[in-house]
Amino acid sequence: MPPLALVVPIALPIAASLIAAASGRFGWHLGRVPAAAGSLAALIALLSIWIPIRSTLDIPIGALGFGANLDLRLDAVGLAFGLLILGPASVLLWLQPRTWRESTVASLGVAAAVLLIESRGALLTALAGSTAATLALIQLEMEDVEAPRPAWAVVLAPWLAMAWVGVILLVQGGTADYDSVPVAALTTPVLLLVAMAAVMASGLYPWRSWAARLWARPSLRATGIMIATVQPLGVYLLVRAYEMGDGRYPNSTLNVALVAWGVLVALGAAVRAQAATTRREYMSEVLPGLAGFALMSVAVGSALGVVAAVILLTAAAVTTTCLPLLPQKRGAASFFVVAAAAGVPPSLAFGGRLLGLDAAFEVGGAIGLIGVAGVATWLVSVAAAARSIGLPHGPGHPPAEVVPRVAAGLGAISIAAGPGLAVGALLAGYVAADVIALPGGESLGGGLSVSTVSTVVAAVALLGPLLVLGIVALALSRPSAPGAAAGEGRAPLFVVPGTDLLRAGLASLRAAAVPDQYRSLFNPQALERIAAGGTPLLWLAALVALAFAVTR
Repeated sequence: MPPLALVVPIALPIAASLIAAASGRFGWHLGRVPAAAGSLAALIALLSIWIPIRSTLDIPIGALGFGANLDLRLDAVGLAFGLLILGPASVLLWLQPRTWRESTVASLGVAAAVLLIESRGALLTALAGSTAATLALIQLEMEDVEAPRPAWAVVLAPWLAMAWVGVILLVQGGTADYDSVPVAALTTPVLLLVAMAAVMASGLYPWRSWAARLWARPSLRATGIMIATVQPLGVYLLVRAYEMGDGRYPNSTLNVALVAWGVLVALGAAVRAQAATTRREYMSEVLPGLAGFALMSVAVGSALGVVAAVILLTAAAVTTTCLPLLPQKRGAASFFVVAAAAGVPPSLAFGGRLLGLDAAFEVGGAIGLIGVAGVATWLVSVAAAARSIGLPHGPGHPPAEVVPRVAAGLGAISIAAGPGLAVGALLAGYVAADVIALPGGESLGGGLSVSTVSTVVAAVALLGPLLVLGIVALALSRPSAPGAAAGEGRAPLFVVPGTDLLRAGLASLRAAAVPDQYRSLFNPQALERIAAGGTPLLWLAALVALAFAVTR
C-alpha cells in the first residue's frame, strides 16, 4: 500500500464538499448525495488501507515551520476512531435533509476530523481539531442562530491547550510526534494539559455540558454531526497520551483522578436522567453517561480498559446516529434505542461497562474502590432508563428528519451485538496493543481474545447479581402503566440536596450585566478605535513599560 494513500480519506470529503458547493451554485440539485458519498468513501478507504497490512503506515508530507512537521500516520487507533467518526457521519449525511451550504460545511468538518485522527503529532492534531470544532459551530449557527450552542471559547480552548502541549514537547523532547516523543518529555504538567483538553473537547463534566444542551435544539441535523465528529476526540487524546508515555501515564495519581472524574461524569448524567421531565431530556443525558464510562475505562491504565473504552465509544456512536432520527413518541424505535444505551444485556453498552468495571477491579487499590461507585452509577442509570418509559415525549424535531425504522434497526443491532463481542474486540485489541504493552509481554491473541486476571467467570456468578440489581432498579424506577396520560408529570427518584440553591446562583450569575455608564469600558469596537487613534509616542511608552516589567 503506497503511503500517499493516507491522503485519500481526507481528500474524499473535501472533494465531496466542492461537488456540493458546485451543485448549489449551478443548480444541479444533487441534494445530500455528495456529502454522504464522500464520508462513506472515506470510511471504505480507511478500511482498504489498513486491513491488507494491519500495521502502521506513515507518510511525511512537509514542514509546518518551527520544527513542526505535516506528517500523517494510520494505525489501529486512527482506524478505530476514524470508523467511530465516519460511520455515524455517513448515515446522518445520507438520511437527513440538508441545504448545499450545510452539506459543504459538514463534509469539510468530517475531513478535518479525519485529518486529526491521521495526524502524527500534537501540533497538527491541534490545527485539525480547531478546524473541526470551528466548522461544527458554523453548522450550528447556519441551522439556527438562536438555538443553544457552546461558546466559541469553550470549543476552541482545548485545541489551544494541545498546541501548547506540542510546543512544550518540541522544546523539551525535540519532537511532538506521538511515536517519537521521549518518555521523559511527557511530564505531569504536560499530561494535565492533555487531560484538560480531552475533558473540554468532549464536554466531559459532571454538570450539564454543551454536549447535552445541544439535544434541546429544534433541529438535530447539526447536533448529530457535531457530536459524531467532535465528542470522541477527547478520549482519543487520552489514548494517544499512553503512546507518548510508553504505555503509561507519568503519575499514577493522574489515573486515579481521571477514573474518578469519569465516574462523576457518568453519575452526574444518571442523576439528571432520573429527574428528567420529558423523554427528550432523558435522551440528552444518555451520551454523557456513556462518555463518562469510556473516560473511566481508558484512564484505568490497562489494555482491557482501552478495549472497554473502544466498545463503549462504539455504543455511543450508534446512539449518536439514532437520536437525531428518533421520533419523540413511544414505539419500537424509542424502546430499542433506550434499551441499547441503558446497557440491557447483551448490548454493546452492557459489555463495555462490564469490561470497564472489570478492568478497574483488576487494577485494585483506589481505582478498584472507584469501580464500586461505577457499579452504583450503573444502577442509577438503569433506574433512570426504566423511569423514562412513562415520560411524555416532549418537543419534537421536524418530521422530515425522523427515520424511525433506521433508528430501531440500529438499536436492535446494538442490543444483539453482545454475543459477537469477541469479534468486536478484534479491532479494539489492536488499538490496545498499539498504545499499552501487556504485563510480561503477553499478546492479545491477535485481537481475537482479551487477557484478564479473572479468566473464568461462572454465568450465574456474573449475571445473577446484575439481574438482582436490574430488578431493584426497575422497582425503584416506578415505571408508569402504558395507559398513563401523555402529559402526566413524574417525580424524580431522588433529589440531590442543594441543587435548587446552586441553580439559582448560576441563574443570577448569568443574569449579571455591566451598568450602562460603564459598558464603553468593555466595548471591543471602542477599544479598537482608541488603539487606532493613539499617537506613536503613547504606544512607544507602553512598549518600554511592558519590556521593563517582563525583564524584571
